[in-house]
Amino acid sequence: MKFKKAFTISILLMATFWVIQPGFSQVKEERVVSVSGFITTVPKDLKYIGVEEAKVFLLDAKITDDKGAVLKATDLKPKLYVTVEGIQNPNGIFAKKITVIRTPKLPKSRFQKP
Repeated sequence: MKFKKAFTISILLMATFWVIQPGFSQVKEERVVSVSGFITTVPKDLKYIGVEEAKVFLLDAKITDDKGAVLKATDLKPKLYVTVEGIQNPNGIFAKKITVIRTPKLPKSRFQKP
């Protein structure tokens, strides 16, 4: 009797773990995102930049300005407004295209002092 009870409980526990285990997976799905904002950080090695508290990696990124001219990674400076299109994963965003916008059209309330 004890054997049947223990066997039934162990089968139920194994079935429960098989169903619940995919919910605890550490692999997150990568997806294409678009982020725009001001550049906050640019380290000297130029492997990544910070845009609105997001880490944007510059590997194989096409960098242009709003008029279509091609720019270099060294042209990226803090306080420039950019639009980033890339693939998001748990480490940050791997940029495919970065567009520097020289004159961003933002609401006036963002620049007004309280």
